[in-house]
Amino acid sequence: MKSNISNRTIFTRDNLEVMRGMADECIDLIYLDPPFNSNHNYSAPIGSQAAGAEFKDTWTLDDIDVAWHGEIAEAHPGLYKLLEATKEIHGNSMMAYLIYMAFRIMEMRRILKKGGGHLVTL
Repeated sequence: MKSNISNRTIFTRDNLEVMRGMADECIDLIYLDPPFNSNHNYSAPIGSQAAGAEFKDTWTLDDIDVAWHGEIAEAHPGLYKLLEATKEIHGNSMMAYLIYMAFRIMEMRRILKKGGGHLVTL
């Protein structure tokens, strides 16, 4: 059973995991600061409060769930054709990134309230 979320709740883990546990149309606002597929790895500077924190912004097909390919191909064949074309033009990295983001965007669409929901990205 999917749950409703109390007002002013902030989550700081993988948003796909969180959203899949939410009821349909229960969210007024989503703030998203996604990775940007910059093909760089980042780490906080030594001496900073975040020292040791690292973030990988490079993508391979190994970074995504293999089942996602089939789910998109079955539920959204047009989108999957577009992703395959992207792979031909921009390579595996871009296709992997777009599949990663597509699943999150589809979940965001499902949980945002109709007519009142907002998605904010950087």
